[in-house]
Amino acid sequence: MRALIGLAVIVLSASSLAACEPEMPAISDSVKVVEKAENPALAQAFMRQHCLRSPACDPTTDYGQGAGQASGVAGSAAWFAETQDVVKEGGADYGAALTLSAYGTRGQGGPAGRPLTIDELPDTFNGPKAKRATLAIEYRTPGGAAPEAYGLQFISPYITMTTPLDEAKLEIKGKAGLLYEAEVGAMPVKKEPVNGRVKPPEAVTFFISRNLRDEPLPQLMAALNAGETLSVKLLAANGDLLLVDALYAHGYESALKQGTDALADPEIARPIIERCARFASEPDTFWKVANVTPALLVCDPRPPELRR
Repeated sequence: MRALIGLAVIVLSASSLAACEPEMPAISDSVKVVEKAENPALAQAFMRQHCLRSPACDPTTDYGQGAGQASGVAGSAAWFAETQDVVKEGGADYGAALTLSAYGTRGQGGPAGRPLTIDELPDTFNGPKAKRATLAIEYRTPGGAAPEAYGLQFISPYITMTTPLDEAKLEIKGKAGLLYEAEVGAMPVKKEPVNGRVKPPEAVTFFISRNLRDEPLPQLMAALNAGETLSVKLLAANGDLLLVDALYAHGYESALKQGTDALADPEIARPIIERCARFASEPDTFWKVANVTPALLVCDPRPPELRR
């Protein structure tokens, strides 16, 4: 549940700024991540994508060099792995952490509200997270065992509402019907600049976490492992629609295997920029047929739209 708590801290700290005017563009602290790289622009490309695959990582901060971490994409599913040494949970032995995410990026609204439009989204590195719905499953490896599903979290895109709401009803459905429903809380989002100067509309993100060890969801996990496309809805108390979208889990099982194998790859112990230096001169075509170890998949600098 460590990543779930981390995400909540990020959102809550941002919400304290919700009453303020939008911040003007500034140099992101994330430049510190790549300032010593031989090719900072290339390193920024794969390091930012690495951060965006973790629900708990803020791409506008100095999020570190990635030693003990790896990430990648299999089909439509993203994975983010952290060794036990990186997780550091004191006496509790939950092992390494592996988070798999399925995204929805085509959300539409209804009478109760809607996702922000492209011209209302933050003009920062947080833009990709602000426009997508995320269903994330965190696995842990207690005692070095095989990954076990420990926690779930759902994070909505930024949503502006016709009438303020403190919570909404979440429904996730698959081929077997209703797989998960819950009341999800609304949290104000940090106001960030849009196109540099435009004041964005009031917006919230709806968030929930669930302990899957104590409250398992076998049908939902079966649908994810089967790579199903899941429908997701957010509804107001009176049934009015806030969000409807599709979560794409194609490649989920492959992502689980890649992440598991990455945790056993010796390369994961090295900082990401260091382990990726050998690929600095490779063209994009290299990555279409590259046969590298799982902890090196993070070195692929191509954006998602070029990974087809």
